[in-house]
Amino acid sequence: MLQLARLQPQPLLPADIPSGQTVRLTAPPVQSRLEQLEQQIRSYDGSDLHDDWLNEYLDLGLELACFASERHLKPLQESWLNRLYNTLRDAALNPAASYRWRHLCLDYLYQPFFVLNQLYRQQPARRLRLRSLLHEFAMLSRIG
Repeated sequence: MLQLARLQPQPLLPADIPSGQTVRLTAPPVQSRLEQLEQQIRSYDGSDLHDDWLNEYLDLGLELACFASERHLKPLQESWLNRLYNTLRDAALNPAASYRWRHLCLDYLYQPFFVLNQLYRQQPARRLRLRSLLHEFAMLSRIG
């Protein structure tokens, strides 16, 4: 079986928060709903396709990543994007899920991939992460 390395979210360090700035990271209902959708997506093994789950999940996650970016919290932004990417990748590789569900998750994977790709290209220090992400995505697109 194909083994892929998990891209680990980076912790948010106090030094990453501008001094004197109060940061409200997320509204609890948004994060709670994101976690609920995440569990549904990862563990779904039915035959019905729920693209509404995937759309809502990506909308919420990308909104949280954008919120972090607007506040110049790059590590938090990267963490939200990695979380989206990892959830969809894991669901796409779940052998208990139907072929159609796995394929749909692969189709949606391009959105967090594209944003992570752009984020890593803007940060020369993330060159190794970019190369790893590109390699993994190329391998995943071959199994789809």
